[in-house]
Amino acid sequence: MKSDTRMILIVTNRGDLTADFGVLEMQRRGIPYTRFNTEDYPQRTTITARFRSSGLDGCINTGKGKVPLDQVDSVWFRRPVAPVPSPEIEDSTARQFCHTESLAFLEALWRTLDCFWVSKPDSIRAAESKLLQLSVASEVGLSIPRTLVTSDANEARLFSEDCSETVYKPLRQGRIQHPDGTSLIFTSVVTSAHTAEFEKVRYAPCLFQERVPKAVDIRVTAFGTDVFATEIHSQVDAESAVDWRRAGSLALPYHPHPLPDEIERMCVQLVERLDLSFGAIDMILTPQGEHVFLEINPNGQWAWIEQRTGVPMSRSLVDLLLEGRR
Repeated sequence: MKSDTRMILIVTNRGDLTADFGVLEMQRRGIPYTRFNTEDYPQRTTITARFRSSGLDGCINTGKGKVPLDQVDSVWFRRPVAPVPSPEIEDSTARQFCHTESLAFLEALWRTLDCFWVSKPDSIRAAESKLLQLSVASEVGLSIPRTLVTSDANEARLFSEDCSETVYKPLRQGRIQHPDGTSLIFTSVVTSAHTAEFEKVRYAPCLFQERVPKAVDIRVTAFGTDVFATEIHSQVDAESAVDWRRAGSLALPYHPHPLPDEIERMCVQLVERLDLSFGAIDMILTPQGEHVFLEINPNGQWAWIEQRTGVPMSRSLVDLLLEGRR
């Protein structure tokens, strides 16, 4: 049985700006919350779970007090990172075992915790599939670019020749981990200079799309049924024309966008069909005024948009967590 005390659990990491924005809104409104930075587990944070015939109980102790699991009414699953084993463990095999056990426990706990999620971890993981995204977007009525995924060099070449312009993007998030940091694979135009490179397609499946002419990029951020659309004027700079992320999040003009009711309805349906409570959707507005779906980030960032435009996204997030609605 749940306690009468309503508590929001934020599962995140120490350096997440978007999580910081949500925390500030909760503090402003006096809403009880606990922030669990997963890199602190199991060294600084302890978790206990008890399974009985009456159900699950236990607690999370972040060092700032114990939070009974039955007080957790909603969870904001906001980009947690991997648990970090104690540096006291010198043996690499033992260290890996502790890491694996810690991760397994957290994953099991999230699947067992009976509460409202923004969003469920398994749903986030499934929704990261660009092929699933395109399929569901098309089913709800959104326009999508012509798309090819192949490891056949000839198929890739024929697709490129058939399109006026073609772009390549990674099938997953495109974040490459290096020993000294991370880098991103951006969406890139396929040019005649890449003709000789098509043979390398056989090394791994590649996602190609017909390049859609754009007037502006549109970022649609959906918190349940609360939808915010933002114009990102990426065409003012050649560096950001194909992928606005190349310019950095604060370098381009941002303006609220009057999203047509029908497109807004389709975006809400897309989020629901993917079993999400939140989604950050990237679209293109063509010079002819058509909205074309590109992809959805099921756990995308939004704090920088609130910073730039002043739209109350953090308020909508907290409302969603409090009401447990979609």
